[in-house]
Formats: sequence, C-alpha cells, structure tokens
Amino acid sequence: PQGVGGGPSRPTEVSSAGQGALVRKMKAAEMETEAESLGGGGIETLSDMNRNKDRQKTQEDMLKLREAIQSLCQSSNPLARSMDYLQEDLDNMTKELDMWAKDKDVQTQLLEEEKRMSEVEVDKLMSQLQEVEDKIKEEDLRIKDMKAAVLKNDHTIKTMLGSIVRPANR
Repeated sequence: PQGVGGGPSRPTEVSSAGQGALVRKMKAAEMETEAESLGGGGIETLSDMNRNKDRQKTQEDMLKLREAIQSLCQSSNPLARSMDYLQEDLDNMTKELDMWAKDKDVQTQLLEEEKRMSEVEVDKLMSQLQEVEDKIKEEDLRIKDMKAAVLKNDHTIKTMLGSIVRPANR
C-alpha cells in the first residue's frame, strides 16, 4: 500500500479495520502532519525546523503510544476471558457451597433424629435396668428373710430338741 504523497507506507501502519476510535484519530493526526511536512518544499526557517522536530517527536510519541495501547489490548484480552471464566467458576463454587450447606442441614437433622431415637432407647433400657435392680433387691430381701426364718426355725428346733433331750438326761 502507498502512504500519503504516493510513497510506500510505513511498516508500523496497521489497517483501520478492528481498531478503536483513539487509534484512528491518532492515525489521522499523523497523516495530517505528514501531509503538511511534504507540502512545504521551500526554504525552511528556524521556526519551521522546530515545528518539524516537534511534529516528528509527536509522531514518535504517538507511535509509541499506539504500540503501548495495542500491547495493552493484546494483554488485556486474555485477562478479560479469564474474568469471564472466573465468574463461571464463582457461580459453580457458590452452587457447590449451597449444595454442601443443604447436605449439612440434612445430615444435622438426621443426626438429631438419631440422637433422639438413641435417647428414647437408652431411657427404655434404663427403665428396664431399674426394674431388674428393684427385682434383685426384692429377691435379696426375700432371701435374707428366708435365711432369717431358717435361722429362727433352726434355733427353735435346737431349743425344742434341747428341751426334749435334757429332761431325759436328768
């Protein structure tokens, strides 16, 4: 392609397709300055030379700025895509957190139900244990009463035998 004035274009120029408004404006300003610098052709004064230096410096600054902006855009595109994925990941993690929170609630309810059922069973068993212990105490008392009755009867029998055997010895 040809640049302004019919000469070859510079290798750093990029087609305006796909560029933002800022880059197009910078290119338009650059083309205007090139056209002005090519349009003179007469004797240059000191102020013209200073203006040309300023234009050249401005063009170089604009070129550096353009390259920096393009580099920034190229670097920021993957970051933007990553940010999109980040939002998806965040949504998925939120859903997973909700799922685990619900599971925790369900498991907590099941645990509470099991505790309640265990307490009921333990209460039943404790009641049965108390009944058995009471029966054991009753049996112990009955056994002690029977032993006492046996001892008393033994004593009565000995006394009776002693009274029967003693008078015969006299």
